[in-house]
Amino acid sequence: MLKQKVAIVTGGSKGLGRAIVENFANNGCKIVFTYLNSEDDANKLCERYKGNVFAIKADASDYDKAFEVVEKTIEKFGKVDILVNNVGLAKDKPIWKLEKKGWDFTLNHTLNPCFYYTRAVVNEMIKNRYGKIINIGSINGLRGREGSVGYSSAKAAIVGFTKTIAKELGDYNITANVVAPGYIDTDGQANTSQIVKKVVLNECSIRRLTKPYEVAELVAFLASDKANNITGEIIKIDCGQYI
Repeated sequence: MLKQKVAIVTGGSKGLGRAIVENFANNGCKIVFTYLNSEDDANKLCERYKGNVFAIKADASDYDKAFEVVEKTIEKFGKVDILVNNVGLAKDKPIWKLEKKGWDFTLNHTLNPCFYYTRAVVNEMIKNRYGKIINIGSINGLRGREGSVGYSSAKAAIVGFTKTIAKELGDYNITANVVAPGYIDTDGQANTSQIVKKVVLNECSIRRLTKPYEVAELVAFLASDKANNITGEIIKIDCGQYI
């Protein structure tokens, strides 16, 4: 489905990001993904798809690094067709406890990277008159969540960002969409308390947790030419957790 396409995926070494990289590679795509701390996981992923998948260590809050990642991708593969803004980190508390440094960290590592990597790649896509931008949002950016004011705010802002660039870039055959998962059953959630999981399951109309590969399938569809007329959309994938 993605044969001869080239993608950049931020935060691609673990969890949902890894599932997206694997799905893209299995569909014939060449990928450069970023990671920060999970070097062993990144190396294993590159080894598995040797020659088609490459990793670059990058702090998502570094504006200049985004341009470097794009430049290296073009040097390696000649173009960039797809950008998946997946990276997101949060240091969150309820509003009456949240300090400025926690707020700044969350926006700098969740919202700002969407701008940084989109800004870095967009002129290449405009030149080629082709591009797919998929931003990973969250249902909590649509509904809010207690104790998550920074993260929910950042994910809500991604919605407005995506709708705006979808309007601006449509004339250049570039689409932009948001995939908004609910709770995803990743390895990183292994330590989540059973109480929290029970609350999530009670919210879901389909009484199970969303798997990373299911979200990756949706991302791959939006990244493919099968979705050439879909832009500016926010697509929830959450087992009916937020209806």
